[in-house]
Amino acid sequence: MDKTQVGEIAIEASEIVSRLEQVAEGIPLPESTPSQSTVFLGLEKKHTDEIVKIIHGLISTDEDGEPLNFPPLDTVTKLVMVSHSLAAYCGGLERPILQKLSTRFTTDTTRWISQLFGFLDCSAFYHEDHLEGLVRVTRMMLHYKYPRYLEDGALALANSLPTIYSSVASPLGMVQHLCRQLGLPMACVRPVPVNTHFGSQYTMDTSALHKMLYDDSTSGRTPLMVVADAGTPITGHVDNVSRIRELCKVHNAWLHVRGHSLAALALSSQQRNGPVAPVADSFTLTIGSWLGVPGLPMVTLYKLWDPSTNPSRSKQVGASRESTLPFLAGLNTDHQGRRVLSLPLWAGLQGLALEGVHSRVREDFLASERLWGALNAFRHVRILSPKPGGESGAYTVSELISKPSTIPLLFESTASCVVFQFTPESNGGEYQSKVPPYYDKLNSWLGQILQLDAPQVPVDICELENVGVVLRFCPFENAVGLQPTNEEIQAFVQCLEQQLVILRATIHHRETFDKLVEASPVLKIVDLPDWAGMGGVRYIPEGWEQLLTDQAKEELNNLNMALVDSLRSTDSAFSLGEDADGLMCVRFGMLTPQSDVEELLNLVVRVGQSVEENSRVLDSMSEIVKKGIETATLDLQKENDEKLWQEGLIRHVPIVGSFVNWWSPKTKETGIRGRSLNLTQGVVESTENTYKYHMQVQSGQISAGAKTPPTPQIQTPIGHSRSNSHASASSQQLSNVKSESDINKVSVSLEKLKIQEKEEVESVNS
Repeated sequence: MDKTQVGEIAIEASEIVSRLEQVAEGIPLPESTPSQSTVFLGLEKKHTDEIVKIIHGLISTDEDGEPLNFPPLDTVTKLVMVSHSLAAYCGGLERPILQKLSTRFTTDTTRWISQLFGFLDCSAFYHEDHLEGLVRVTRMMLHYKYPRYLEDGALALANSLPTIYSSVASPLGMVQHLCRQLGLPMACVRPVPVNTHFGSQYTMDTSALHKMLYDDSTSGRTPLMVVADAGTPITGHVDNVSRIRELCKVHNAWLHVRGHSLAALALSSQQRNGPVAPVADSFTLTIGSWLGVPGLPMVTLYKLWDPSTNPSRSKQVGASRESTLPFLAGLNTDHQGRRVLSLPLWAGLQGLALEGVHSRVREDFLASERLWGALNAFRHVRILSPKPGGESGAYTVSELISKPSTIPLLFESTASCVVFQFTPESNGGEYQSKVPPYYDKLNSWLGQILQLDAPQVPVDICELENVGVVLRFCPFENAVGLQPTNEEIQAFVQCLEQQLVILRATIHHRETFDKLVEASPVLKIVDLPDWAGMGGVRYIPEGWEQLLTDQAKEELNNLNMALVDSLRSTDSAFSLGEDADGLMCVRFGMLTPQSDVEELLNLVVRVGQSVEENSRVLDSMSEIVKKGIETATLDLQKENDEKLWQEGLIRHVPIVGSFVNWWSPKTKETGIRGRSLNLTQGVVESTENTYKYHMQVQSGQISAGAKTPPTPQIQTPIGHSRSNSHASASSQQLSNVKSESDINKVSVSLEKLKIQEKEEVESVNS
């Protein structure tokens, strides 16, 4: 491999990365083609540019074809992406060359990381799965505690069950994955409770751990490993690592630490004078997430076995058994393999240098410190993450960098995340217990609004078992690598303050809302479990609630849907909801302090009554149309009978009737006239004017001096089965519909009811 080949690969990879980076800048690729189906592999090969265009189309749009937003790439990120291409190229080299390169990249990277995080006598394992390092460290301890584990497997564990200790605040999936990968029963895991009286309620109770280790050691179990958190997965609290390490030494157990707060070890590494004891026997570093550089592998650092701790083996010739344990567990770097995982990290660390790493880690902690201080001023916001600077707040991140500090002080004075939630009013000051279920919906709504209106400070919506729904900002999980500035944090806080005013106003109005709805004869409260607004009400006309048949439910749903449509034209705060029974309702959104709940509910009642009246008008119209059809049918039947007797039966006799019609043709005026229903006058009229003058004119709409057509020859009033008062009310309603709908004439043509002469003769004869 010569210099030209390496340069060509680097240039081509850099060009592809730059072209794909145009997605983030919104610049379309020239002659871009839509992504084609890749279900079947085509016979014709594609050019590199065409393949890049297809990848661009897949990356730049979502499933609906909408463009996606991507963060810009800095110089180090581009370098890491190019190094992945070079690492793949190295995998095809001859084994001696590949082994030399892998050894160089791995040795340099391990030495830099060990110095950076103050863990000098250690080795490193590079992996992509975040739990793979813990799995292999645990396998190494199984080989250490059970010398026959390689030969006997699970049978070696029968006499003394290995025990792994993990806090109940840690994810259950972690220990489940650990047991699945190693073939261990879940009985090997001992959950350690958290503090209840002293210390943080999210950290491991060291007194309970001490008792567990002692009881297991005396009862025949084998303490294998303690998994501690330097930054719990959600709240970011740090276990008492120093005390846990002392307990592990006493009971000969391994201590593994994980969490974002381990990044604090890189802050003051230049201030350490002399050797410092490592924080644990092993810990996992998610460096790529901390530095904001995607594509970097994770690193698990573990201590090298000290021969002085085992005097009986000091005179042994050759390698000790302990030195072979990492090889048995797969923790060593396979330089004979075809993948060089450390190359992207090797390139990224050199691109950042020591000052670049310190700067990015410092900015991560400063972002948490600034946001924590801004949120601490709000009375209705409870912060669940640890306070930067410790309980006394004596140290800041800047002071930790400028002054020598111990490892416990580093963990105590830094905060890897900020977790907060909106809480109800408390008479005793700070709200401590779990928030009511309604506040979970409010916090979920608050998180969604902040994600939309203030995305410069990314927050996640999480849920804690003993607290409820919380909002979490973690700069160490920011893939962009750029932390929000002071101005962006202030804009975020202003947006949060505006939403808190709305939340407090909604809660204040909620009690009035419930009382007014309960007192209303036509409104009913509806339980909406997933709705964070004021609540839901259903408009039910009086007397309907006791007669909710399936047909009545359908009509009630139509009534409430029409009600929501009318309300939304007035205020967008109204929306359509549905309860567990499938019945529709009116949903009230968030309210401001100036909102008048009583007026809003009165508006719902007024509009509901209007919609209800309009529905009654439609019922009256349908009944009148039905009566009109019956009247028209009788008129046509009567007219056909009269026509039949006037013309004579002989015209309807087959063959003879045709001769009579030829001898004495029928006049044009003898045909049966159609019928039309005039709703405004309530009469059924004949339609000779419609076809004779080719017009439909409402009586009373002819201008002065115009020639009016003659009055229809037949006008039959519709016979109502109702009382006169009810009929007059219906007429009044019809006139209202006419004026409201701005209809000049409502006419239902009944021309389809015209009875053909031949069919009527056949029916009469029959």
